[in-house]
Amino acid sequence: MTDEERQLLENTARSLLRVIAQQNDAVAGMEAALLEVYRAQFSTDNRKQETLARLQLSLKILEAEGHGADFLREFIRKLEPWKP
Repeated sequence: MTDEERQLLENTARSLLRVIAQQNDAVAGMEAALLEVYRAQFSTDNRKQETLARLQLSLKILEAEGHGADFLREFIRKLEPWKP
């Protein structure tokens, strides 16, 4: 591998790590906002259970389609202990 190729590879790796860090930051911010929105919706235990049931159904659909399930599974786990 030439120095030029190595430099190109290093620059690409640094750029990719920067993009990943930006995405992680954006996801953390969106998750925090969504958790607050859902928590605000938990005005009664019935409402909380209905909301969680809809999210569980969405999770099953995502699992069947093979994408997005990890985030939603963790999101539901964080919502479950909240009290209305």
